[in-house]
Amino acid sequence: MANNSQIAFSPLGQTIVVAAAAVAPAGIQAPVNGKLDAQNAGQFRLINAGTTTVFLGTGGSAAVATANAVAPTAGVPTAAIVLLPGAVEILRFNINTFFSGLSSAAATVYITPGQGL
Repeated sequence: MANNSQIAFSPLGQTIVVAAAAVAPAGIQAPVNGKLDAQNAGQFRLINAGTTTVFLGTGGSAAVATANAVAPTAGVPTAAIVLLPGAVEILRFNINTFFSGLSSAAATVYITPGQGL
């Protein structure tokens, strides 16, 4: 029997757009289907459709997500997740996570909640 980490990705909510820019926008949430319990949700498909690297900030509030969208530098780590141009990733977060993004130029990141690879 396949477990959640072995099945194909299945969307469980609506796709949101994070408009990453030189100033990180206010964090937003990707709504997860309310009929699901927390055990059956929490994976998110992230697509960086831009041509620049995006430093994705996440957090439990819009303000924390925006504050975490910071590019790391030598010797100064940050909580940002680096999304290279064209990257498609499936990562696990709390279903109430907010997302924001920092980029050197405008970049669109699509985020879809779901389950699977």
